[in-house]
Amino acid sequence: MFDVIAVPVDGSDYGYEAADVAIEIARKFNSKIAAVHVLEEFSFNSYDSEEDSGDEILSKITKKASEVDVEVVEHLLTADPLRDMKFIVDQTRADLVVIHAHGANNNRFVSFEENNVSDTQIGSVSERLLRTSKVPVLLVK
Repeated sequence: MFDVIAVPVDGSDYGYEAADVAIEIARKFNSKIAAVHVLEEFSFNSYDSEEDSGDEILSKITKKASEVDVEVVEHLLTADPLRDMKFIVDQTRADLVVIHAHGANNNRFVSFEENNVSDTQIGSVSERLLRTSKVPVLLVK
């Protein structure tokens, strides 16, 4: 049913929850995972440290998927996640995107308690992807 399932991950617990769902779907449908981590175009951190962090995030997904014999292709890209996520998903040739409703915000992970985030709100990247994607998007809450 699904050949490639894209899962954008930002290193937050929410991103890993979405990856868990994507891995389970991939296991059931014998699909591949396209794990995507986007390095911010403009960051106060060094590129090397951002790249190392991204590699670590993606390797966690690959390790977890390999435990259930799901193949993962890692995509570590420099882009603007809000502007470029639809293009990135298109380039992975995904036929399903699994993304969490919430994620990182200004290099600080969203906390429902600290930021008064309602469980009916969704993040800007998820919202834009829902509106623009040509393939189904599974929003994990």
